[in-house]
Amino acid sequence: MSRENLELRAVADAAFGAINSGDLDAFLALIADDVEFTSLVAEAEAVTFRGHSGVRVWWETVRGAFESVHWELIGTRDAGDRGVSQFRMSGVLSGVPLEQMMWQALKFRGDKVIWWAIFRTEQEALEAVGLRE
Repeated sequence: MSRENLELRAVADAAFGAINSGDLDAFLALIADDVEFTSLVAEAEAVTFRGHSGVRVWWETVRGAFESVHWELIGTRDAGDRGVSQFRMSGVLSGVPLEQMMWQALKFRGDKVIWWAIFRTEQEALEAVGLRE
């Protein structure tokens, strides 16, 4: 595992830990003030979230939609200032149990995440950050 991958893994572990425990402040500490990202939850609306205010809207939308939800980090791949994480989201939405495997493409500036997007396939996520197979 590369030095960068260890760092990406640590950031991903911290981010999913913060989401799972409901610690918005810990999550925001990992995210740049000028972050931009998309979410599969808001995919139909084609929303791009921006800044910490966008993170807060996303946080309330996603955490508020589910009766229970848990994110599990499966693995990470990186190339310096960009990477891909694979994760599984399990939850209950309107009484219906759901489980979805997803891939997240990320870009970093220093130790902060500046961009991310969620994809249904690993190939899409890799292509989004120029890490084609």
